[in-house]
Amino acid sequence: MNFSSDQLQAVHHTEGPCMVIAGPGAGKTAVVTERVWYLTREKGIDPEHILVITFTRAAAAEMESRYLKRSGKKDGVTFGTFHSVFFQILRQEYGFTADGILKDGERLNLLSAVLRRLYPELDFDAEILNGLLAEISRIKNNRLDPEKSTFSGKQIRLGEVIARYEQEVERSGRLDFDDMLVMTYRLFIKKPEVLKKWQERYQYIMVDEFQDINQVQADTVYLIARPRHNLFIVGDDDQSIYRFRGARPEIMLEFAKNFKAVKTVKLEVNYRSEEAVVRAAGAVIRHNKARYAKKIRAGKKGGGEVVIRRFRDEIEECEETAELIRKTEKEGVPLDRIAVLVRTNHGALQVLSTFVERGIPFVTRDKVPNIFRHFVCRPLFGYLNYVTGIRTRENFLKFMNCPNRYIRREDLKLPTVDLQQLASELSKDPERNWMGKRMQQFEAQLRLLAQLKSPFAMINYVRKGLGYDAYVREEAENKGRDAEELLNVLDAVQESAREYKTISDWYAHIAAYTKKLDDTLRERGEIPKGKVMVSTLHASKGLEYDTVFILDVNERILPHEKSTDAESIEEERRMFYVGMTRAIRKLHLFSVSERYGKKMEESRFMKEVRQSDRVVFFT
Repeated sequence: MNFSSDQLQAVHHTEGPCMVIAGPGAGKTAVVTERVWYLTREKGIDPEHILVITFTRAAAAEMESRYLKRSGKKDGVTFGTFHSVFFQILRQEYGFTADGILKDGERLNLLSAVLRRLYPELDFDAEILNGLLAEISRIKNNRLDPEKSTFSGKQIRLGEVIARYEQEVERSGRLDFDDMLVMTYRLFIKKPEVLKKWQERYQYIMVDEFQDINQVQADTVYLIARPRHNLFIVGDDDQSIYRFRGARPEIMLEFAKNFKAVKTVKLEVNYRSEEAVVRAAGAVIRHNKARYAKKIRAGKKGGGEVVIRRFRDEIEECEETAELIRKTEKEGVPLDRIAVLVRTNHGALQVLSTFVERGIPFVTRDKVPNIFRHFVCRPLFGYLNYVTGIRTRENFLKFMNCPNRYIRREDLKLPTVDLQQLASELSKDPERNWMGKRMQQFEAQLRLLAQLKSPFAMINYVRKGLGYDAYVREEAENKGRDAEELLNVLDAVQESAREYKTISDWYAHIAAYTKKLDDTLRERGEIPKGKVMVSTLHASKGLEYDTVFILDVNERILPHEKSTDAESIEEERRMFYVGMTRAIRKLHLFSVSERYGKKMEESRFMKEVRQSDRVVFFT
């Protein structure tokens, strides 16, 4: 590979701290591996003294593979993720084994046991438990004071929960995944002699994707790098999009404050994308204030094209996306060189449904949950199943008290449920005869529901006429959930039914969609051949495609409605920037005027794209 003068500056840096600010498509992986070669072969550094850390096993494996292909053998250089490197340290110092790491299910069980003892009056399901584990991870990874942290909607003392949880982990003799980071830091602080041993071992440290680092990772790496300070970091502050995992872009922005005489190298040539894409992305990201100034330019020949379009609604948007994908394929672009990016997994429902209907093969980058299996949909489908003939006790239990109708399980004595018979029996009970009339009213409501026929109208009646939306709001408040998020799920499910005249047709679509999604999930991890990639913006990082579609570039979606302060808006803008710079040749940016029957405003980010003069095409 021919390296530019800027790239060679980075490669040939040997002693002292160095920060390489590498924009999208700047060839940073090649720079890192070439520097390892330079240190070992040109400077004679013992490979055992070199540590290369990145954030994913795939990235670490790719760097090691490139280096081994050139060196021809393993010579002692350590390539690994933060977790794998820190685990090796703990294994040597404490004797931990891989079997001793708690699996996700085991972590949930331990946390659930702690919460049941501390808060027996509260209800904790898997979603809330996962949210709590994520919050505990954030606190640990950023070395925050848990006493000053709260968990949304629940009166939970996080300090006490974390202390009890750590006691349970210690009692189990196992190791929590997040604790690998914290324990390594604590080990070095408590035992200077152990720290010194590892400082002697790793005298040259290189960290890739430094913008994604969290506080405990940074602090531990800084400890190992002392006193030589041969710390070489590579990253792009404009691509820091994992704050929800604990990543803090401020760490990279403040790097020079932690080390004296830091050499800074900027890699400002994008060798991936053509000029229109580079210019449009630059017009967006320059609006962020917390960033290093850069002048990213295209190093690839060809003008490229950025297309902005606004559609009536998400159905029209996804239909046109499917049409354009088929057109792009006919122009000679393989389907696996095309990506469709969305802000959230729920945002993928309509496009995936359209692809199923149109027969467009796809693969998902994320583990996309089947929205039709979401817990908030269980009572909804219970209602619909009942009026279409499924009168089993099991199905009736899904919705009978959603909202609360004071029906008891013991009232249902038979395998099937007949509401007229139930009303008659309750009317004979002197203490509950008032329930008889209620059951008659409920039976009349369900008869009306059955007469509607259209699945869209049926869902609307369940939500509004039978009070299911109000029930969801009340339950969300009681259980510390986000009511709007749950109602958005119901909006998406209801919208998916709009085009179907009968419930059987809609159910057939759901069955086809579910089978396709299940097949796709089984294929995750395989190299997609001849299939369009559908991914969230978060998961698209590090990938590249000839043609990229970004859907729903609307206010409340991108930026997300929960992003209300300047800091979170800048993170949303970085996420959009990451998505834009996945495109090599053509970038489609779509928005809608209406979504789920609600008026939508074009994203402020789209207005910023329009400032990219002469290189954005409007159709």
